[in-house]
Amino acid sequence: MLESIFYFIVWVFVPTILILTLWAVGTITGNIEDERRQRIAKAGFWGGFMLFIIVMLYQVSAFIVAGFPEHEIFGGFDIWLALMGGVIGLVSFSVGGKILSQSAVGWIILVIIFLSFYALLHYLFIRTYNELLLSMIAGLTFGVFAFFASSPATIKEFLKSQSLE
Repeated sequence: MLESIFYFIVWVFVPTILILTLWAVGTITGNIEDERRQRIAKAGFWGGFMLFIIVMLYQVSAFIVAGFPEHEIFGGFDIWLALMGGVIGLVSFSVGGKILSQSAVGWIILVIIFLSFYALLHYLFIRTYNELLLSMIAGLTFGVFAFFASSPATIKEFLKSQSLE
């Protein structure tokens, strides 16, 4: 039973978090009411996707020549990386919207989209950074949930309070 839970986390939970991140950012970009900010957010989304395509083409072309690495999907877990990810997630959601300018939204979306696609590609297919990815994704997810556990706001209320909508 414990082994089944472990494999569920490794094979389903982590990829689901990455896919939900992509979906959430895509949804956010479509729900911004200010037309200028919406264009900035959409440009960030598509810019992040294009950056991922560029990096993927570069990496996969190198692997086609040299061969893909053969690693197991579970490459270990670093508790300190997970805790650091938790702190980063909590602090980012706590003060991120208060200290960042409105013009940074497009860049932030670009980075989040790129990193999510890149992490999903590496986690499922290439698997060279899986210890780092598993640890950071678990930690960041914990940090985000810790923020919402300490804040009575929903995600929609949080986004409105950050002036993204």
